[in-house]
Amino acid sequence: MSRTRGFTLIELLMVIAVIAILMAILIPSLRAARELAVGSACSANHKSLGLAYTMYAGDWDARLPMGFVSMQTLTKPMWAKPPLNAAGQYVVSGAAVTLEDRIRGIKAGTLYPYVGEFKAYHCPGDTRMKSPDPGQACYRSYIIPDVLAADRDFGEYGAVTARHQRLLFKLTDIQSPSDKYIFCESALRPSGNFNYDHGGWSFAPWANQGWWDNLGAYHNNSAAFGFADGHAERHTWSHKQTWQLFRYEVGVRAPSDPPVAANRDIEWCWRHYPYLSAGERL
Repeated sequence: MSRTRGFTLIELLMVIAVIAILMAILIPSLRAARELAVGSACSANHKSLGLAYTMYAGDWDARLPMGFVSMQTLTKPMWAKPPLNAAGQYVVSGAAVTLEDRIRGIKAGTLYPYVGEFKAYHCPGDTRMKSPDPGQACYRSYIIPDVLAADRDFGEYGAVTARHQRLLFKLTDIQSPSDKYIFCESALRPSGNFNYDHGGWSFAPWANQGWWDNLGAYHNNSAAFGFADGHAERHTWSHKQTWQLFRYEVGVRAPSDPPVAANRDIEWCWRHYPYLSAGERL
């Protein structure tokens, strides 16, 4: 009578070790593939927002929606608005804001009628909404460079004009639209009463020698950008220092690391920025 032979303890441990090695190899690859898939969904969001942006300009004599999102300019045509509660009041306290308030603020913006879907304002890779601090649980993932349609009633208008020699108020002011982004991913973590991504994306390394506001690194250490001609593309951050700063707040913002003159990520953002005069880079 034959007897079925089972695994010995050593053989079982070897099988477990092989499985562990395979998992260690596969899991990072699967994570990277998932983040790239999320990046594709994010690029689709950029295309939707970019189309809405150009359609709005087409309806309003090429004028751009206000790039800032501010409590000071609620009557202005902001592309999105701050959190708005069910009673129609803007919520300025971080502890009081809800996801529904944030979505109502998105729907109150001038671009929403052209988009028609609030989920297009959120990158699936943006996990800030999971923050236990309601004031930092941002839902809207995208932001417009502050050089686009700054408003004189906005409190930081003076600071923006001090950084930029010219601001753009019409879509036709953007030269080479296929090469200039109008939306980028934000990684802002608000503090105090700022419970939403306010203002515009501030980028002026010629003035502060580094990054001002963090951008996203949600897609395998890359960020998606929406361009003025309606296409979207992803930029993989060249320097480890860049994505560690953006993802984990590790490192130096200004002066930047690496320094501006050798920073390929700053150079890329410079090259595709909506508008820079000749004197606005080193």
